[in-house]
Amino acid sequence: MASIGERVKYAIDHMGRGEVYAALEHACNAVDVTSQRYYGQESSSRSCFKNLLKEYIWLIEFMSLGGINLDDTKFENFPITEGVRKPITEPDFADLMYHVVRCGLVHSDSLSKGFSFHNEGSLLIADKMITFPASVVWGILSIAIFCPSNKNEMTASSYWIGFHENRLVINDFWGNEAIAKHLAGRYPMPRVTLTNLSFENA
Repeated sequence: MASIGERVKYAIDHMGRGEVYAALEHACNAVDVTSQRYYGQESSSRSCFKNLLKEYIWLIEFMSLGGINLDDTKFENFPITEGVRKPITEPDFADLMYHVVRCGLVHSDSLSKGFSFHNEGSLLIADKMITFPASVVWGILSIAIFCPSNKNEMTASSYWIGFHENRLVINDFWGNEAIAKHLAGRYPMPRVTLTNLSFENA
């Protein structure tokens, strides 16, 4: 089985080739194992994955979706009905990343209809449609890189991750959550909660 460090390398390699979905699969797997370590569990789980994303939602916002308050935004325009016992009518970001992205890529060869990523910096929303910026991959990877549970990981030498104009060589910063928080604090942005995303009465 590939280590977290190897998963990070694979994800970066895929992003360099413009293969966003392949990168997402490796990034999600890296977070899956990270969540298992972080919560001291013998195996990964849905709750661990979602909770870790919520714990590091500030890092997702900083790396990809700055300006959007992911703590409080509900994406009711994209209810989750596949692969769940009870429909999730008001999914949050963690719900989407687990059920649509992580499970969609691990257990299928595609994401749910209407759900996609693009190379623009914008978030596009319509009835039963969401298009996230591909930079979400960097946010998810950042959790695996900077979570203290992974302080002993290694990846290929010279691989780096960017924070605005900062380039951090990953092997020098595994588990260093403090530096990620420091950099995020240097570039504060307003946080807007997206509301009324249901298009039923539109």
